[in-house]
Amino acid sequence: MSHTKGPWLISGSTVYAINQDDCNRFSARVYEGHDDFDKKISREEVEANALLMSAAPEMLAALEAVLSVADRATVEFDLARTAIAKAKGATK
Repeated sequence: MSHTKGPWLISGSTVYAINQDDCNRFSARVYEGHDDFDKKISREEVEANALLMSAAPEMLAALEAVLSVADRATVEFDLARTAIAKAKGATK
């Protein structure tokens, strides 16, 4: 499985990826919704979710880079390996 290459950018609550020709290859809009208690999710939370999504490709690359130079048997490195596997479609 391969994700859309970046850079991934953000505009308000829309996340999008631009290809080498400056064309939009991917876009996702983060919408307001309701939580389990039927309370409306705040605009700030929507924007925070969009920020997290837009940073995901760089975070994946950073975790892979860290593990490529220092792969240790610690809880923290296990968390990194689990996050990488999740981003690549592995399920538990």
